[in-house]
Amino acid sequence: MDKNLSNKVSITRCNSYHLQTVLESFTELFKPWNGINYFVKPGQKVLLKPNLLAAARPEEAVTTHPLIIKALAVMVQEAKGIVHIADSPGTDDPDLVYRKTGMKEVAEETNSTLIKFDHNTNKDYYINSDHEKFKLASALDQMDLVINVAKLKTHPLTGLTAAVKNTYGCIVGKKKALLHVEHPLPKSFSRLVLDVCLAVKPGLSIIDAVVSMEGLGPRGGNPRHTGLLLASPNAVAVDRAAAEITGFDTDEVPTLTAAREKGLTGTNLKEITIEGLSLKESKIKNFNKGLAAGGSIGRLVANFPMARFWGWARNRRPYPGIDENKCINCGKCVKDCPAQIIMAGQPIPDIERSSCIRCYCCREFCPEGAIILK
Repeated sequence: MDKNLSNKVSITRCNSYHLQTVLESFTELFKPWNGINYFVKPGQKVLLKPNLLAAARPEEAVTTHPLIIKALAVMVQEAKGIVHIADSPGTDDPDLVYRKTGMKEVAEETNSTLIKFDHNTNKDYYINSDHEKFKLASALDQMDLVINVAKLKTHPLTGLTAAVKNTYGCIVGKKKALLHVEHPLPKSFSRLVLDVCLAVKPGLSIIDAVVSMEGLGPRGGNPRHTGLLLASPNAVAVDRAAAEITGFDTDEVPTLTAAREKGLTGTNLKEITIEGLSLKESKIKNFNKGLAAGGSIGRLVANFPMARFWGWARNRRPYPGIDENKCINCGKCVKDCPAQIIMAGQPIPDIERSSCIRCYCCREFCPEGAIILK
């Protein structure tokens, strides 16, 4: 790919989730590359990889909106690509997730293939070039192109969850939770996430920011209409642009810090060509960046890499708690806690605070939004 084209980030308006509106916005979005045909070649197996964190309704802004995936499926098929749709949800049953998020309906309406990330590839990938390994979903081996379709949200570990973080869903099932245990600090976890993105190698990354999530994302935050779509062949570059328009410094987004330390192109705005709307025109005013960019964590603690200061950092970062007024004692947090430190109890489960690694997975998985950070 031409270097000048690969470092372009395109931004356009998209004011609603109506199919024709989204199609027209995508046509505008892909103009810097003369259309989606630049990426999709006839006969290619194309994976559309949305953010399907949990079995949430589209209007909750937890997952990539199904109309975004439907419009992309239509365009890929017009370019004579063969569409597949897949993600590995955090804990919920994939069939339930596909049904509730609208992906099953999209697959049926577009005659696309809905697949599950339920088997590992035989190939080993290495974290930060050391001896720790991870595997990706074997379905990726069958694809010619991965189109990474993220949702713009805040995240207590990575500050912002967008294109780079979205590829973490290419790790199968509960292995994602185990890696949280092995990489509890934000900087270590973000280095892992970046290595996953580099292994997945998405050919195109798109951010659904028509309705974003601000505040206490990636599940319990506030949906906010932001009316934008972003795209780039460079996941780091499109995340850098997303950080800029939401008001994040690069030091507040550990995945961008990790990319800068690796010497990857795209963390510096001078390396990026912005097409379509300018960053100034795209700016989202007063975007609530949540805990990772301020408040009781702060950027220093969010990025602190030194294990010998773990105790100090642990005292500064907030712990999860349970809102008795919202908790229905369904047991999901007990079952799915990566560190297994949430115990069944009455009237609500009990969190063993001294052993909590602050991965905040319980907050992501709670269907009632009953997990609070304090």
